Amino acid sequence: MKRLASLRSRLLVLVLVAVLPAFALTLYTHLEHRRAAVAVAQEEALRIARIAASEQNDVFQGARQLAFILAQLPAVRALDATACRPLLAELLSRTPGYVNISVAAPTGDVVCSAVPPAGPINLRDREYFQRALTTRDVAMSGYLIGRISRKAAIVIAYPAVDARGTVSAVVVIGLDLRNLNHLAADAQLPQGSTLLVIDQAGVILAYHPEGDEWVGKQIADAPLAQAILARRGEGTAAGAGLDGVPRLYGLTRLSAAPDAGEVYLAVGVPRSVALAGSNRALVRNLVLLGLVVVGALVAARMLAERLVLRRTEALTAATERLAAGDLGARTGLGGDDSELGHLARSFDEMAEAVEQRTAERARAAAELVRSEKMAALGRLAAGVAHELRNPLSVIAGRIEILRLKMAPGQAPTFDLLTRTLAQFEEAAERMRRIMEGLSTYSKPAKPDPTPLDLGELLRATSEVLAYEARKHEISIVVQVPPRLQRVVGDRSALMQVFVNLSMNAVQAMVDTGGGQLTLKACETDVSAASIVAEVTDTGPGIPPDALSQIWAPFYTTKAEGTGIGLSIVRSLVEQQPGATITVESRQGAGTTFRLTMPAIGADFPVRSSAS
Repeated sequence: MKRLASLRSRLLVLVLVAVLPAFALTLYTHLEHRRAAVAVAQEEALRIARIAASEQNDVFQGARQLAFILAQLPAVRALDATACRPLLAELLSRTPGYVNISVAAPTGDVVCSAVPPAGPINLRDREYFQRALTTRDVAMSGYLIGRISRKAAIVIAYPAVDARGTVSAVVVIGLDLRNLNHLAADAQLPQGSTLLVIDQAGVILAYHPEGDEWVGKQIADAPLAQAILARRGEGTAAGAGLDGVPRLYGLTRLSAAPDAGEVYLAVGVPRSVALAGSNRALVRNLVLLGLVVVGALVAARMLAERLVLRRTEALTAATERLAAGDLGARTGLGGDDSELGHLARSFDEMAEAVEQRTAERARAAAELVRSEKMAALGRLAAGVAHELRNPLSVIAGRIEILRLKMAPGQAPTFDLLTRTLAQFEEAAERMRRIMEGLSTYSKPAKPDPTPLDLGELLRATSEVLAYEARKHEISIVVQVPPRLQRVVGDRSALMQVFVNLSMNAVQAMVDTGGGQLTLKACETDVSAASIVAEVTDTGPGIPPDALSQIWAPFYTTKAEGTGIGLSIVRSLVEQQPGATITVESRQGAGTTFRLTMPAIGADFPVRSSAS
């Protein structure tokens, strides 16, 4: 099911990958709109700055013209305070953009003023006044506080020059800096916008919307002021304002007298306001695209479930059943002409071929096992016949003695009869054990787990192999405790295990000219939780590189072997409840096969004996 979940996920990922270009296009379009919105906002800010600058330049020009006209009046040229004071007061009342209008003598002494001074006022030290006297032309100041009006102002000074070129008077007009704040209101700037006017020294002449609290402050080190002063003309900029809010700026320069200090105007629109429309469009487009994607995912899931996943589930289920050993597993999708249908038909054909080949292989393996077992029985037959000959000879000999003793006139004694019967009984018991071991080994492999004694099976194995071992000068040693706990297992299968292992051991020692075969059974520890049976030989041992392969079917190091003996042993052991088998071998020292099975019954002390 994890694979199907992965397939579903991959199909959904495929849909997402398909819509990624749409997302990318949406984001690209948004970025383009943002760039366009930034450019439009900056152009709009520059347009507003130009309009404001134009209006302020008109104010400057009007002040210059007024100063020029006043400089031509006889009362001004004559420094007639009585005649000019009422005139200046009337003009100031009609022009609210001025803080004061005054006339000063070339010495700097103010002769008449629209705003009455508190005492004698001299302007000789003012830079703009000196410039007007020197240039004989209009001069404009930077930011200053008027000595008569006591207000922040920019002053325009115009000299009255007579026919001889001598300055007879200087007309001084103070422009109210607060009038610059009206430019922002008249421009109808967006919410959060600012209008900033600074001189070439970075001194604020006007700032909207905060107003008077910023006027006169020096901000030459501020990033915005540095951007304005760096351009010294028209342009656009982007950055944080004096309040830290990111804005888009339009910059321009105000016209003034040729030798006057430069004045700059900047209009800033909040970046968030400029990009609000673009951001709303992005949200709208993303929501719509998200709805489309969700719809596509739902549709893709439904179609995939119907057209792909159900068939894939059937194919996966059949694959898992086949992997679990159900060779009859089929998909049932052979009638579909799609790619999955072709795949399902191929799978069904493969499963059919696997089932047939497995059945053929099982039949061949069964035949091979039967042949191996019959061959082993054939090898055992000669030994069994020889083993039976000895007890039969004993019986025949004792019968002959009885016959002689029972000759006419002679009666066998009681002791003779007793000894003869005991020898008969011993010979019969030995024949019974031999035949029982052979019978157990030759039974069909039909599992029948019952409680049994591994020591008894080892003894029966030694009886079956006694002749074969003696023929090759191999001694058999059986080490079994008198009281060994029983185990649960199939008697015939375990007998076959011990006989196969013992015959392999005997064959391994044939080429070495004899040796010792040890059949041992014991309990593992004091708790006697398990019983261990060992088959140990003193043969040449198994090469290390072959140890990991000896259990594989058809693997053999002997030219005459079939290579399935140990494979059968392992298979039979795996059929026994809780049984395991291991092997230890040292080249030149022999090999030990160790069978371990869980014990049943009470605990017994472990003892060992040799027979």
